[in-house]
Amino acid sequence: MCGVRGRAGSRPISTRPCCAARTTVDNWQPVLAADYCEPVYHISYVRALGRRLRRNYAWIFAIQAIAYYGKIAVHPTPMAIWEHLWERTAVGPLPGELMVVCGALFYGGLAALAVITFLLDRTKHKDRHAPVAMG
Repeated sequence: MCGVRGRAGSRPISTRPCCAARTTVDNWQPVLAADYCEPVYHISYVRALGRRLRRNYAWIFAIQAIAYYGKIAVHPTPMAIWEHLWERTAVGPLPGELMVVCGALFYGGLAALAVITFLLDRTKHKDRHAPVAMG
């Protein structure tokens, strides 16, 4: 019974039925069929990277940055003066100033990528009211 219910509710996703000149309620089958026949990327790699960064990884990177700087501030003892920041962020022979600058550039670059791709997506899709969303 479960197999019948599953098949009765599924829609055919193949190019031959979709390519037929028929109209459906939401009209997504011809768009999907055309994409199966001639696949193309609908967005650039950078824009896809920005979307993934905003939707999945932004929170992870934010939590990592907060945890790192929180660890620097309290370990091994609470930081009393700002000059201790450079000592605590040093990694082996690399000075603490360099590590802080590299971290700021890394997170600043991620933030810039997320904001720029968000603005590009918003300007590209500001007048879109189509039911099919590809790219």
